[in-house]
Amino acid sequence: MSRIVSVSNGVAHDTTRFTTSSTTTVAAVAAELSASLRCGSSIERRRLAADIISSLMDAPRSWSAVNPGVRLDGSTIANARKAVQIVNSGGPFAYAVGSAQFRHLTLVVDSRVLIPRPETEVLVDEVLSLMKTRFGTSGNWGTAVDIGTGSGAIALSLAGEGHFDRVIAADVSLDALDVARANAVRLQSSHACEVEFRCGSLLAPVRDIRANAVVSNPPYIAVAELAALPQSVRDWEPPLALLGGHNGMDATAKIIDGAAEILVSGGILALEVDERRASLAAELMLSDGSYANVAVRLDLSGRERFVLASRI
Repeated sequence: MSRIVSVSNGVAHDTTRFTTSSTTTVAAVAAELSASLRCGSSIERRRLAADIISSLMDAPRSWSAVNPGVRLDGSTIANARKAVQIVNSGGPFAYAVGSAQFRHLTLVVDSRVLIPRPETEVLVDEVLSLMKTRFGTSGNWGTAVDIGTGSGAIALSLAGEGHFDRVIAADVSLDALDVARANAVRLQSSHACEVEFRCGSLLAPVRDIRANAVVSNPPYIAVAELAALPQSVRDWEPPLALLGGHNGMDATAKIIDGAAEILVSGGILALEVDERRASLAAELMLSDGSYANVAVRLDLSGRERFVLASRI
């Protein structure tokens, strides 16, 4: 008799039944994956194999190490083997396992969307802090708009952690919106407000909105900088979500120029930018004439990464 664990819709299911197979335990599958991986030292390969299994089980990284005798179902094993193939092809870990952690959320991700980064979690922190200062923790925060939502990371975090009436998530990519909507359905119980999805370029789909917050992590890599990106980013993540024109500022400049028409007086504009161009974004806000309280904030590594302002 053995313990069988499978995963469905991100939830682990535990049943007990008789089995004679000895190749389906976590330890055995981890050993197989480690032997198949072609990157890093033997220790790094073993750690990566364990991480793949834990991620597919939607469990903490330590799960594989403390559950070596648990048996895995065929679907999970097949997904683990597929993940190894993606990693061996140079693909990013998040695409290999089909998910990424962002704040309190586990998001489904694939090559249709940018992989959410820890730095962007700080952008959400900045927005929540500013909104709490303005409205308090129990007030009505109105509408927030997330431009270029991708996987829905920012929009779903604001919907779950803020006190907004609604959050509107916009993206030019229909594929990205499919991923974001799927994440919204999976995480619906964590929403404190309505999340609406709209398709269109930058601010075009929300011209009719009056918002208290416009937030965006827009494309900000200059075309000439693409070759210098890591291969796992350059060859796998969608260029539409990476490239911000010849100087990396195309999308950022357009959002700064147009957000004033959408924001109510006192509304917050919060952008993630390339550290090399934070001062340029701040200068655009200052010269626009529609914004006050322009500030540059640092990311987790101390880099100038976020530019914030309030609508006059």
